[in-house]
Amino acid sequence: MLGLYAYEVRDKAGNALTGQMQAETPQLVAAHLHDQGYIVVRINEASAPVAAAPGRRPSTTFGRVGHAALAQFYRELATLVGSGMTLIQALHVIEENTTHPTLRWAVRSLVPGIERGQRLSENMRRFPEAFSPLSVAIVAAGEASGKLEEMLRSLAEYAEYDLEVHRMIQRETLYPKILAGAILTLPLVVVLVISLSALGSVFRSASLLIPVAVLAGLLGCTVVGTLLVRSYQQSDQGRTLIDRLRLTLPLFGGLNQKIVMSRFCRALSALYSAGVPMPEAVRLSSDAAANLALAEELRAAIPHLSQGGRLSEVLVTSRYVPSTVVAMLRTGEQTGDIDKTLGKVAEYYDDEAKTKIRQLATAIVPVCVIIAAIFVVLILVTFYVNYFGSILSAAGGG
Repeated sequence: MLGLYAYEVRDKAGNALTGQMQAETPQLVAAHLHDQGYIVVRINEASAPVAAAPGRRPSTTFGRVGHAALAQFYRELATLVGSGMTLIQALHVIEENTTHPTLRWAVRSLVPGIERGQRLSENMRRFPEAFSPLSVAIVAAGEASGKLEEMLRSLAEYAEYDLEVHRMIQRETLYPKILAGAILTLPLVVVLVISLSALGSVFRSASLLIPVAVLAGLLGCTVVGTLLVRSYQQSDQGRTLIDRLRLTLPLFGGLNQKIVMSRFCRALSALYSAGVPMPEAVRLSSDAAANLALAEELRAAIPHLSQGGRLSEVLVTSRYVPSTVVAMLRTGEQTGDIDKTLGKVAEYYDDEAKTKIRQLATAIVPVCVIIAAIFVVLILVTFYVNYFGSILSAAGGG
């Protein structure tokens, strides 16, 4: 008779891990964990987890589930399912260890449907706050093919990749952002200093306020322009136009194109390898690319694919898909290794995007420093000109 056992182990790096496993005896649990390379610390008999009520949908202030939480969820679920634990038991264990409120609520809400005999993918589809259509399709394909554990690991790798790119962009652009923020707030600081200065008569000179007013005006225009662009971006037409500009702008267009193509190729590779039909795989991967301009071109290929055509035949006329991708895709179609070929293309663009981000971050820093220096010098020169001018005027009047 199977029993449920809670275990504590350490991996090869010495990290402590806990979990639960279903087996006939604790000795079998220990043997299974040992085969996986873990050092067993303790194994205790555990009571069967009780299904918690799903409860109300969490507040929208919690936001969508991020890449880090999703990567951990898919990785843990794949490990627990692969260890022999039932899906319901695995979800209970993950719920106890999850801190993200939206994901915790979604995981708890998955259990009742699975207890009624529904598939995991069917229940995941009800929680778009946590699970994207792409992840639902990959899980469904894994369930149909009997490769659920493998597909869950693929999803974990996909989420980890997005997390890595996001963190790299934040890391490489942190210093330029600080400099740009300092430049934009400089006029406000100067105006504040002028208003509080004890040298009121000198600082209120019209000629000194001219450059400050110009800088403040530029700051105001920047803020208003940003708000207008964000408002326009809320519409599909506005978002499509802005996404098109992101792919064609000088300097930054090439970087955005590399990131978008890496997302598309990686998603299409995962979906195709999972057994998702090509038309549906293209539709889902176009959403994963997160660029409406590219998505429109990709979706236009779906009718051609539904009739048995090849994707490369449509993308050869695309304005946003590089010829390298089309050539590699054509090779994959001819050899039958589309998923492996697209995976190599994604890795290539990953490396290209990382290199481009570092290059741009390195180039932006000195530009920001020069602009800030020009502003400071302009204000200092104007100040001293007016200061000595007032002294000379006072001496002449005396």
